[in-house]
Amino acid sequence: MPEPSYRVLVVDDEPMALNLVRRVFESESDIDVDATTSAQRGLEVAMLRDIDLVITDQRMPEMEGLQFLARMRELRPRALRVLLTAFPDTAVALKAINEGLVYRFVLKPWDMEDMRVTVRRALETKRLSDEHEKLVNQLKTSHQELIDAEHMAALGRLSASLGHELNKAVKPLLAGASALEVEMGRLLDAARAAERAVKRNFADDEVKLLKSDILRASPELAGSAEESLATIRAAGVQLEALARGIESYSLRGEPEPIDINQSVLAAVQLLSHRFRQGIKLERDLRAVPLVRGRGPEITQVLLNLLGNAADAVQAVLNPAVNVRTWHEGPHVFIEVADNGSGLDPAVAQRLFQPFTSTKSSRRGSGLGLSICRSIVEGHGGSIEAVSPKGRGTRFTVTLPAIERGA
Repeated sequence: MPEPSYRVLVVDDEPMALNLVRRVFESESDIDVDATTSAQRGLEVAMLRDIDLVITDQRMPEMEGLQFLARMRELRPRALRVLLTAFPDTAVALKAINEGLVYRFVLKPWDMEDMRVTVRRALETKRLSDEHEKLVNQLKTSHQELIDAEHMAALGRLSASLGHELNKAVKPLLAGASALEVEMGRLLDAARAAERAVKRNFADDEVKLLKSDILRASPELAGSAEESLATIRAAGVQLEALARGIESYSLRGEPEPIDINQSVLAAVQLLSHRFRQGIKLERDLRAVPLVRGRGPEITQVLLNLLGNAADAVQAVLNPAVNVRTWHEGPHVFIEVADNGSGLDPAVAQRLFQPFTSTKSSRRGSGLGLSICRSIVEGHGGSIEAVSPKGRGTRFTVTLPAIERGA
């Protein structure tokens, strides 16, 4: 015999009423019924097993039906609730509806067929509600997987350019170290020569000549060493900035206070190779409040917007991209604008829909901006685009600022 699909809990202090309800379910093989005259016993049953539907009388000695249903909502919030009453009390009905306690009222005496229909409808509503919740959860999971996949794809696209950036930063580091090694070798050679001169009792004029050579070489050696050290320091700073950009994009975590300007700088650093190809990048980053969210996801949005802007100006005579931040009231704004040719009106209308790409079919998946919108809306914000044909494109991201003292 198959397991019952639904579990129904019936609570009524009148044994005769319980027997009538049991008769309703006699021919329903997919329904398992727990019936009790005690509200407290009903609560104990709900603690031990899942419940799909609760049917209870309003007038009971231990507690009123609405009180019992309020407790049941705490224990089994997804269970539907039906209230039986012999007194059509408008105040009770309004209270139950306003507090979301009751799926349906049934007046006593009730008809068995009407009760059967009520129960069947309630259980079907519960089934559809469960299916809806399951689909929503699956959609949330798929949506997060899509964001993660785009995140990994972006990391893949960046990997080649990051290798180039790292190699470019390491070369002067190695060159500076080699030059410093040569200069230190020269200094050591001079010191050893002086030591040998003393041990061999060179004539005073020979020692003076050697001393003069060392003194002349010392400023030159010091200057060369300082120059090599400066080269090493500059390369180290470049590597550190690149590492910060990679770290800010790669780490995933819980929502936390974010400095939007740091997210912008991280995205710019990761795309620095794109903006050394003759594209003028202008930054206007004002002091703005913190926002709450996931830094890597915000960086992902900025990588997409800045990358699209760089693509949009490839054929422009004097290509330029502008990124700026500011705040007004409780909101922080990020704007990314380019002086490209703008978007086709048909594309602009469905810009944030899945599979709508601003690039050629071979270059874009059409998911980037759709994912950007999902990320921004997931942070409680919004994103919009303005793109007059022939006058460039401007994206504006709006995010809620963290309230002071929050």
